[in-house]
Amino acid sequence: MKTYKIKMTLITPVHIGTGENYEPTNFIIDSGYLYEFDEFSFYEKLPKNDKEEFNKLVERKDNLALSSINSFIEKRKEIVKNIFLSKTKVTKGIEKEYINRINKISQFEGKNTKKPIINQFQIQKTIKDMNTNKAYIPGSSIKGSISTAFQEYIYKTHGYKTWESDFKLSNENIFKNISISDTTVLKSSSLIAFSLNKERFEEDEQGPSTKVEVICENSQFETTLQIKDFKTKKEISIDEIIKACNAHYFTLFESMFKQKNIYKNSLVDDYVIDYFKEEFYEKYLDFKIENKNQFLLRIGKHSGARAVTIEGIRNIKVKVNGVGPKRKNDIYENLEEETTTWLLGENSESTETLLPFGWVLCELVKD
Repeated sequence: MKTYKIKMTLITPVHIGTGENYEPTNFIIDSGYLYEFDEFSFYEKLPKNDKEEFNKLVERKDNLALSSINSFIEKRKEIVKNIFLSKTKVTKGIEKEYINRINKISQFEGKNTKKPIINQFQIQKTIKDMNTNKAYIPGSSIKGSISTAFQEYIYKTHGYKTWESDFKLSNENIFKNISISDTTVLKSSSLIAFSLNKERFEEDEQGPSTKVEVICENSQFETTLQIKDFKTKKEISIDEIIKACNAHYFTLFESMFKQKNIYKNSLVDDYVIDYFKEEFYEKYLDFKIENKNQFLLRIGKHSGARAVTIEGIRNIKVKVNGVGPKRKNDIYENLEEETTTWLLGENSESTETLLPFGWVLCELVKD
């Protein structure tokens, strides 16, 4: 068995979701930070009169009950700041929206009843170690990213039948002899900001947005990659892995900085670079991988369809119509390029100073 230590440096923010959200009843935002807390610990710190008031709020059944609980907690933020479980930096845009929208009625439901719907202000969490509360990158996410690149490498060098034999037959999947550990943290920080969906091939002032927690750029981790004694018909070398990852991901990384890209077999304007933060654009416009022990990966949510599919056999499903409350059946077309991209921004209206998700520079290091 061969073992390799890999240092990972985040070039851009990474979000690896847990399926869980920060909910307004277990956090407050104040002075640039989100403070997550345990509701039971909060309750225990309340004076007797406040406990009685809180119990009455919990027993309420009306649509504004949750809003009332949130307001109660917000007025006692100093208690929260003394018992918090985690403290995460937020952008000014997140804090501003929190102040303006938390506990506010976002719309009314029903023609006659007009029941108020309160803004939920949910924030998607990124994965964290339960003991240290530090964000990390699971080995499964790294392995999945490497596997996509290696599958493309096999397909392009040996053809469809070999790719199918090497990866689609469960008893012969050549990647079952690869194991990658969850990362350990060298340095890491997190941020809560907006993920913004932008059109690639037309100017887009305002697209959909969500609130999301990310691991920040420049965070660093270490992991261990092991190539076990082979029980399948093919061996894999670390040199092949590096070659495959750079062939797949570096090509995609370079394409982000092109003024034009292929869309429906035509060379058209690609507006992605117009959204980028200037420092990022200048630093990586002519980026090259000069160390033979280095390779790129793209990891986590919002990596883009091309990053997680194989060139030559990819089929990216894009919806071309079907909107509105009385819309007709959705119509899709299959393309080789995604038509939108997700970028991280300070506020929900950002059209510049944005960063792409998921880019990680990896390097083999000696013990």
